Parts: sequence; structure tokens; C-alpha cells
Amino acid sequence: MKELSKEDFVIYDRANDYVIQFSSGGIVIYGDENEALIDCKGDDNAIPCTELPEHWRNILLTQINK
Repeated sequence: MKELSKEDFVIYDRANDYVIQFSSGGIVIYGDENEALIDCKGDDNAIPCTELPEHWRNILLTQINK
């Protein structure tokens, strides 16, 4: 079973509790913070996936363990 890594980043909008996702619904995972920062817009923040709220971490764990 794969675990979340603090080396993997996501783009998260805290105000709207939203994580950037592909059109298919999968959460976009960045292997580099700078890549995530480039894609940030508005209130988005690039954060380690381990810092997501628990419900998003659970969704992401399900995604990476498919």
C-alpha cells in the first residue's frame, strides 16, 4: 500500500476547500513544488499532499492505491 509523501505537492484552495483535479476527477500531483507554484492561480496554494485536510488525504490515498 502506497503512502502520501511530503515530497509530492498539490494545489489547494483553502477558502473553497478545493484541490486541482484532472477532468476525469483525479487529483493532480506534482513531484516538484516549483511546478505546482507555476500552476497556482488566485487563492491557490502549493502544499505538500500530507498537509491536506483529512478528507482530501483519504481521497488521494484511494487514488494512488488503485
